Amino acid sequence: MTDRPDQTDPRHGNLPRVVAIGFNKCGTRSLAQLFRAAGHRVIHHKIRDRWPIPRRIGKVMRDNLAAGRPVFHSAEDYTFYCDLIYNDGRSTWDGARAFREILRDYPDTILLLNLRDREQWIASRLKHGHGEFARREMAARGLSDIETLKDQWRAEWDSHIAEVRAFMADKPDNYIEFDLDRDSARDLAARLPAYRLDPAAFHDIGRSRGRRMGPLMRLAKKLNAHLRPRFFR
Repeated sequence: MTDRPDQTDPRHGNLPRVVAIGFNKCGTRSLAQLFRAAGHRVIHHKIRDRWPIPRRIGKVMRDNLAAGRPVFHSAEDYTFYCDLIYNDGRSTWDGARAFREILRDYPDTILLLNLRDREQWIASRLKHGHGEFARREMAARGLSDIETLKDQWRAEWDSHIAEVRAFMADKPDNYIEFDLDRDSARDLAARLPAYRLDPAAFHDIGRSRGRRMGPLMRLAKKLNAHLRPRFFR
């Protein structure tokens, strides 16, 4: 095992990292914008530090753990991390499940469990990328039935939340739950005063973006989601 890194990013006033350990389609884009608007360095699924092909934080995390490195090795100079899933159509792995290792390697990290209604989350995942995300999930899991995929997602949701809550029960200083259906950005900002988050910067980006698109734009985005090379997504 390599030496553990410094626990904070000095470019952000020694603030601890905040890592969203809820699944994708639970407000990750909106959370990323909230932190970005406050001037923090953010990773939302992709690490845009290499041109032309960005790295995926989920793959970086998975590879680091397999090699015995700290979980965010090579991507440590950020304040907020979210949307940690990696799926290339052959395998699927979610860095949200590595919450124990994150806290092991970076003990002062604040883990943010971002939640929403489970069935609405499943519906959102099924629509993500105009169905392309669900197609990759089924391919990676060797499934041909969408109902089986939904059942697996339900089981993973329930077990993940139960495991996180049990593990963090005696670590209240490192843990925040943020339910998009009940909590407000003002509530979250109040829990993290040192980060100077502006609640006005929090918007439901994913769903509002979908409502504004006309039929031709929706078709163009669907074709783009399904046909473009995987490494550019």
